[in-house]
Amino acid sequence: MNVKVFDDKTALGKEAALQAAAAIRRAVAQKGTARIIAATGASQFEFLNALTEMSDIDWQRVELFHLDEYVNLPITHPASFRKYLRERLIEKTGIEKYHLL
Repeated sequence: MNVKVFDDKTALGKEAALQAAAAIRRAVAQKGTARIIAATGASQFEFLNALTEMSDIDWQRVELFHLDEYVNLPITHPASFRKYLRERLIEKTGIEKYHLL
């Protein structure tokens, strides 16, 4: 097992985004599409910021699946994970094919 230690959460988020972006690009190149599932929460802030800043990902070929959501929480609620994904991923990338809970 290769364990990497980072100075801070921003550096960790950037490295995770680099690895995720490489996997997305590879899937698009090999299969024509990439399917991803997104986690939410404060632990994902730096990762999603770094990932959405990468301009060389063909987001039109990415299909997004949503991991979890609170039961009966409206999308307008500040704690809604659907709201979180719309604001932090979908709107920033222009992903058109997504499945929110």
